[in-house]
Amino acid sequence: MKNFLISAGVDIVLIFIAYYLFKNILNGPIRHKIYEKIFSSMAKFIIYVFLITIGINAIIAFSLYRTSYIAYINIIAPAVVSILVGFLMSTVPTRGTGDSSV
Repeated sequence: MKNFLISAGVDIVLIFIAYYLFKNILNGPIRHKIYEKIFSSMAKFIIYVFLITIGINAIIAFSLYRTSYIAYINIIAPAVVSILVGFLMSTVPTRGTGDSSV
């Protein structure tokens, strides 16, 4: 249970690091275009995230199996998926159309 809590805490930190990193790297209009492209349909969004997550987990599992570090799959795979979640969080617009840009 202690290892799970540590891993969960690290994953939350990774999500916020990825969020702020992508928010500072990508400017607002680019993030908004990505948001409109990805979130145009909720069904597409769920399918895309599901397939990307499966792909990430498969690639990580294969590479860890080949290097005989398979014991760390429950730590590394969620950490990489946390970076994906942080990226998706950064694409969500923070201002509405009626808000002023102060």
